[in-house]
Amino acid sequence: MSLPLLPEELVLQIMWHLQDSQDIQALKSAACTCSWLRRTAEVFLYSTAKFTTLSSLYRYKHAIQAEPQRASYLRDLQLLYSTGAYDYHRPPSPLDLTSYTNLESFVSESPECQPRSVKGTHWNLFLDSYMQAFQKASLLTESIEVRAPLRNLKTVTLHWSGSRDRFWDITPKSPIFLLPMLQSLEISCARIGQEESGEWETEELERFRRQTRLKSLILTECVISIEALHAILSFPDALQTLVLQEKFYHHWEIGDRFAVEDTVTFNRAIAQQARSLEHLEIFRHSQFANGGKTLVLSLDGFPVLSHLQLGPYLSVRQDGTRNFTFALATPVPEALKSLRLDEYGISMLKDPRANKVLSDLSVAELLKNAEAHGIPFILDISLQHLPPLFARVRFDNQDARPTVRKLIENFQLHFQQRQEASIRSHYEAVSQNSSNGPASSRLRILTNKPRHKIPPFLHDEGPQRFVVRYDSQHPERFLTHPYTANTLPPNRDNSSDDDDMDVAFSGTGHVNPRLLA
Repeated sequence: MSLPLLPEELVLQIMWHLQDSQDIQALKSAACTCSWLRRTAEVFLYSTAKFTTLSSLYRYKHAIQAEPQRASYLRDLQLLYSTGAYDYHRPPSPLDLTSYTNLESFVSESPECQPRSVKGTHWNLFLDSYMQAFQKASLLTESIEVRAPLRNLKTVTLHWSGSRDRFWDITPKSPIFLLPMLQSLEISCARIGQEESGEWETEELERFRRQTRLKSLILTECVISIEALHAILSFPDALQTLVLQEKFYHHWEIGDRFAVEDTVTFNRAIAQQARSLEHLEIFRHSQFANGGKTLVLSLDGFPVLSHLQLGPYLSVRQDGTRNFTFALATPVPEALKSLRLDEYGISMLKDPRANKVLSDLSVAELLKNAEAHGIPFILDISLQHLPPLFARVRFDNQDARPTVRKLIENFQLHFQQRQEASIRSHYEAVSQNSSNGPASSRLRILTNKPRHKIPPFLHDEGPQRFVVRYDSQHPERFLTHPYTANTLPPNRDNSSDDDDMDVAFSGTGHVNPRLLA
């Protein structure tokens, strides 16, 4: 049977297969075969566009101008300019995003966001063009007479920079927060609401309350005031994921205002999404490294919150200065089944610090809650990389790294005591007719391979790989073959962690008692 006689559904399946296997050359060959196949192949060829240079972007624009219907094929657009290949000397000619009526996903990286990238380019012209497109598509200009553009846009990722420095300035009134159909938004290195709120009066934004369909909001290395966070969290009708990673790896500046500075106002801000929030992640900012403050989270009224991730848990300084800490108020959220502590300092595994961390975070109550509802509970501890005190340093001619394993064993004892108490409480309270059996709770210790990269992780860097080296439910506990805790693309590094962590978890070598105190 000749190709033109094949059922259209079968031809579409062939094209889908070529696209999924990223066989672009085969799609190009199909497009050059005949006009009949060309129409079908181009739908898939032009559905995804990824550019790292302006020259390739401009060739794409010329192809669209030659056949305007091709613009309707675009679903996924990635402008990845954070590479040394970016040809900043070319004249600026941004895409008009509103021309791509079926665009579903947009990723944009500034060419100036890398430390060694050329600064003072025409990036601001591109940024302004994209913002104008978002403005037209937002609730700020929505009209019943004119159908707003970008109605199909579901996902936006913006790794941008300012015209003068790494950070760019916006307010809660920015159109990126007011795209009515958008479901996922990730931005990095933004100063949000740092000016006085005169430009965005709270009363003025009340009309946008619960008017967007946003499900996921990720703010990475951002500086956001509590007033701005409160306003932004009022817009979604049912937010499910909130990731707030405040500026930590970049230097903070005098005048920076952060959302976690006050417990009461922070809890009030996130409570606006209490009925729908399932995933909450907070990575506090660097200004409080020596502050000794505590953010007490009140999450009792979050009925579907299942994942809580907090960090960093830095080591206590030599001068005794207490670091910023988190606490979880009781009653605890009834659906919480995963608590993860990031960047956990090795010395925080010691007594009595470990006991205090578990007490502050109401781990005993979380375990009891898991038993009462018959749901599994996981406490994940993601360790910092070994400090110089442990890494390749010897005390009294003894390797210090095996001490880490002993510290983990001691930490497990504190967890186990609370776990056993929760099981006793369950059997004392449960009735004979109850269908809830004992829950399966566990402690896991995670490590990650040093990469000397800081957030945000751009397109050529990829996410960190975390491996589970200790699992309290595994027969070995200290795993001979650690498994990966997070899913990674197939082309990412899948090698083992660093040699120091291999030694630390191996169980070989003498433990120096001085390092356990």
